[in-house]
Amino acid sequence: MKRWVITAFLIIIFSLFNLKAYAHKHITEDTSTPLNAYCTSCKDKEVDVEAEIIEHFRKEPLPVSLDECIGVALLNNFNIKATYSDYISSKWDYRNALAQFLPDVTFQAYSIYYKGQVLVGGVVPDEVKELAISGTMHVTHDLTKGGEQIFEAKAQKFKARANLNNLDFTKDEIILETAKKYYELLKAKISIEIQLKNLYERTAQLKLTQNLMEAGLGTKFDVIRSKSEQALAEQSLISYMETFRSAQAQLANVMGIDVSTAVYPIEIEMQPFILVDENLSPDELFKIAKFSRDDIKTLENQIKTMKQEKYKVYTEFVPKPRILYQGQFQGTARVGVYGNNVVGAYLDVPIGSRLGVGTVTKANSVQARIESAKYKLQQLLRDIEQNIISDYYSAELLKERIEIAKRQLNYATESVKLAELRLDAGEGILIDVIQAQGIKNNARIELLNTIVEYNVNQIQLLYDNGTISYDNIVKNYKP
Repeated sequence: MKRWVITAFLIIIFSLFNLKAYAHKHITEDTSTPLNAYCTSCKDKEVDVEAEIIEHFRKEPLPVSLDECIGVALLNNFNIKATYSDYISSKWDYRNALAQFLPDVTFQAYSIYYKGQVLVGGVVPDEVKELAISGTMHVTHDLTKGGEQIFEAKAQKFKARANLNNLDFTKDEIILETAKKYYELLKAKISIEIQLKNLYERTAQLKLTQNLMEAGLGTKFDVIRSKSEQALAEQSLISYMETFRSAQAQLANVMGIDVSTAVYPIEIEMQPFILVDENLSPDELFKIAKFSRDDIKTLENQIKTMKQEKYKVYTEFVPKPRILYQGQFQGTARVGVYGNNVVGAYLDVPIGSRLGVGTVTKANSVQARIESAKYKLQQLLRDIEQNIISDYYSAELLKERIEIAKRQLNYATESVKLAELRLDAGEGILIDVIQAQGIKNNARIELLNTIVEYNVNQIQLLYDNGTISYDNIVKNYKP
């Protein structure tokens, strides 16, 4: 009995060995490649992302780098241009306010020719032929209108400063937005490369399952499942293609160039960049922000503007002296021209608008706007501090996540190699390779997303503390 059992066991083992050898021989003879070549052929196949994108969209790409995109955006962005025009307008308003300190000068002249008969004394007619000449020059000076012109000039000065700060802040916003859009586009590009490789692997997997089924070692279920996974890979690729094209349009828009321009990041891989001094604490970063943020300066100058407007309202109670000079000459062409001069001084003593009630109500309205602006300033400072704290600790955690993601990718890469070796040696199964490749693709995507988050976080921290600039962003940038 024991001999029969041992003999049967040896026959089964021998049959399985021959079956595996037959499968390996059948596929090798059919394809002239090793068994796992279908799963690993993508290693030798270069992934040409640019060619795939050109073929997909049929539009020649424009290679760009981060520094180029920021430089173009600072020159062409329409929000910057609009804010700059507002600043120029406020500069002219300030100069107009200074011009009000100059005297108002006018000159009038006329000449009339008389010809005909007139009655002298109401009785004797007389023949008249005269050319009458008259000219008058008026010079008036309001002497600051009781201080109204002084406060108006100061208000316009602070308004111009506020608009200048707003212009600088708009530039900071555009730098931040351009960098974010660039990294989103770069992430989409690298994701397409990952998805292309995934599609190659799924296509190789389908080919292998079809050959196994033909050899009698696979099932139709395996083939259908492989087709489903290949279709899913195609869907993922198309989805990232759509994301990429949308990101192209968004980046081109913020750069101020033709929105249809197919901008294309030149980087092949994503690297983390440290832009903020890691030795600075959140409190130190907040102190820097209070002196550097242009939106804070804008609001502070707006408050100063409103204070001057309030003082200007109260000048409605202030006496307003003014002086007048008038020089006049009159005569005719026959007898000559004779001049006279008049100098006058005037003093208006108002009691305010509408018995003073109008003045007080206007002043109270301005004061309420001042209080509102002060509350907004306090809230802005609190929001800035909150963002700095949040982004500061996010940077710390993102650095740890990057290291973990790198280890995860290394483990996933080794797992794929081992799964392929086991499959080639006949000790593993195809599903192990498929799962290992899927884990590796996910690990690459996770590492990519984490690096993008970290780089954007560093730019956001520069923005938070008011030190964002073209130079600070590109100092460690090496595409």
